[in-house]
Amino acid sequence: MIRDRSDMTARVVALNSPEAGESRVGGTPAERVALVVELSAMLWARTGKPLPDYTRGTMPIVVTTLRASRDRS
Repeated sequence: MIRDRSDMTARVVALNSPEAGESRVGGTPAERVALVVELSAMLWARTGKPLPDYTRGTMPIVVTTLRASRDRS
């Protein structure tokens, strides 16, 4: 499947280059959380999928032990 990426812009630069600049986000903790919510919603919308309607208590997960996950490898 080929995705339309014509509106995406990106530039790869070395982390220690002047172009990389300061990557930390300023603001209060509440403002940073609001930014994460906004960015998450924007990125989810780009998937074209509906938001999940399950609750935290009914999330589709599997609870396992570290040992069991190592044994599967």
